[in-house]
Amino acid sequence: MRPARVGRHEIVLFRDQGRVYALDPYCAHMGARLCQGGVHNGLLTCPLHGWQYRGDGSVAGGTQRVRSWPVEERMGGILVFNGIKALYEPPCEPPGYHWSGATSELLDSPWFALTANAFDTHHYQVVHRRRLKEPAVVLEPDRWTFSCSYLSEVTGGQLSDRLMRRLAPDGIRVTMTCYGGVLFLVNSVVGSRRASLLVGMEPEGDRTRLRLQIGSTGKGLQSVLARYLYTAFLKSDLKPMAGVRLQPFTGLPVDATIERFARYLEGLPTAP
Repeated sequence: MRPARVGRHEIVLFRDQGRVYALDPYCAHMGARLCQGGVHNGLLTCPLHGWQYRGDGSVAGGTQRVRSWPVEERMGGILVFNGIKALYEPPCEPPGYHWSGATSELLDSPWFALTANAFDTHHYQVVHRRRLKEPAVVLEPDRWTFSCSYLSEVTGGQLSDRLMRRLAPDGIRVTMTCYGGVLFLVNSVVGSRRASLLVGMEPEGDRTRLRLQIGSTGKGLQSVLARYLYTAFLKSDLKPMAGVRLQPFTGLPVDATIERFARYLEGLPTAP
């Protein structure tokens, strides 16, 4: 059992028989914080009067209830949908991957600017020392999903660049897919190796906490390598994105992808 947040909402998570549930965090009786209680026989138990809650938010032996949030476990992370019901499927977990979490980062940027930055192909050369070898391919299979694929080559001379160039002399194939605005998955093919990065955006006022899960097809050195290369890539954005005020609608041809992504964000509904 642990407290968490979904946007501006507090929640409490608990596990029963291997499944995770997410509920509103205050008891329907007198408002005690449920995260101060415990889980007994699969029921979340209030610390003040012992009221017990099922995973659907109902009170055992009573008619009261608290809100239950849709939740899924994927890629080593717990995904809670910000709404009454889940409107789309989260990304499918690639078979044969090993996943581990990375230290979360609190960035001085709004979540939508950070997500849009991932699809800003114009900044790859300046910030990440990557040059596109062919035009990016953008797909929108449904209203919830935005995907961009590209093949890039490494142009920089830092340690991570030299290592990446050695692993992928013919280029790096990347597919980035955003789900519902605040969750995106990066799939990378580096030579014969495959790795993935799952990024969750957790708004904290005008700042954003990044939650990272890194996966690879191998353990040990391959897992360490994937973690190092992904985090080195992301850290390049920390300074230029600090305090950014996103202006995606420039009308310039080089900004076509980020402008299209911004319109995708505008088309998403606001959760109740």
